[in-house]
Amino acid sequence: MCDDPDDLNYDCNYNMFLAKTMLGNLRLQQDRMKAQRWLRKLSLCNRSVQEMKLRNDFMYHLVLNIQSGELQPPFSQNPPAGPLPAIAQLLPGGTEATYQAQIDTSAGLWASDVDKASAQRPMVYRTSPDGGAFLAAQPVPKVGAFCYLAVVNKDPGNKNENG
Repeated sequence: MCDDPDDLNYDCNYNMFLAKTMLGNLRLQQDRMKAQRWLRKLSLCNRSVQEMKLRNDFMYHLVLNIQSGELQPPFSQNPPAGPLPAIAQLLPGGTEATYQAQIDTSAGLWASDVDKASAQRPMVYRTSPDGGAFLAAQPVPKVGAFCYLAVVNKDPGNKNENG
């Protein structure tokens, strides 16, 4: 993600436009009002680059909620009065995302090596080389299929005789 405030504001304004044009997708009037409150709240979050990045993350998820026609947490509640909290803790599966943020992926640990007691975690997280850190950050559809394709390259230091 870029750190240029102009680019961050452009992304926010674009998502704001999308959200406003899709507000009609929300069936309930109270959901439309909550979405408008969130849009107002997010439009005021521009004091620092970090806050703008967080704002854009919230905006992205709000647009997805409006597009689906149903507000999911945290957007099913009114926005907080103070500063925006970390989004990972508010979204469904947020504790998993918070857990993933604590994994040292630079060590190249397999998920089973990180936490053998976490058998309740989805298989795709348990078998992923990074413990599911990449997947935890990706949007997952409520309906339909989720497909993940990985392309890897062998380490150039491990060349065999033919290579």
